[in-house]
Amino acid sequence: MLPEDQGGVVNENLVVHGTLNLRVCDASIFPVIPPANLMATVYAVAERAADIIKTDA
Repeated sequence: MLPEDQGGVVNENLVVHGTLNLRVCDASIFPVIPPANLMATVYAVAERAADIIKTDA
């Protein structure tokens, strides 16, 4: 994830910049496409997002 001033869309907790409770967890948050299997990377981010959401709840 990138900072907002560098064109990033979400912060480190996957919250969309400029919102309070809107999270995005898909390939659109990557500043560059990873060279490995894209779906595996998305699954890893989704697992991390689940942990973040459980902690924030």
